[in-house]
Amino acid sequence: MKKVLLPIVILLIVYGCATELSNERIDQVTKISNIYSIEDFKEMGLKIGEKYNNEDLPNSLSVYWGFWKDVDADEGSARFQSLGGSVGGMRDFEIRFYPSHNDAVNYGTKFAENATGQDAVLTKKESLWAEGIKNRRTSGGPDGSPLPKYGGYAIYGNFILLCEGISLDQSLQTCSNLIRNLD
Repeated sequence: MKKVLLPIVILLIVYGCATELSNERIDQVTKISNIYSIEDFKEMGLKIGEKYNNEDLPNSLSVYWGFWKDVDADEGSARFQSLGGSVGGMRDFEIRFYPSHNDAVNYGTKFAENATGQDAVLTKKESLWAEGIKNRRTSGGPDGSPLPKYGGYAIYGNFILLCEGISLDQSLQTCSNLIRNLD
């Protein structure tokens, strides 16, 4: 009996730890040496909506807006709330690629902060980088004004990922769900 019970207990412990790990949220900035490209995201199911002209985004290699079906998504996203119904787990992302992690941090952070969170700049005139700004907004403000679609961003290796959510915490969870599928 003990010989049968011991392997079952070990499997339950390993499975429990693996499940707990898979739900962990990444840090907002994760330094890793991997160099990613849009092809890595396409392989895991990200659909590309647009490729932006990144000429005015310092040191960036390329920028894409796309969407991905997040099977772990809750329905608390900004877009879900503004539409008043289910969006089937689809989440929007903006991905900004840089030559290295250091370039992403040094050249991209202020632009990501300007485009995300409660204080996101949602007008072309005031934005630090206005390309694609229409995809960073969602409707639903009390006076009919736009709301930020991206509650936050994550820097992971050589890219910055703007993630849908109504708060930084929710956005980082959305970023984590996508990145877990990348590695």
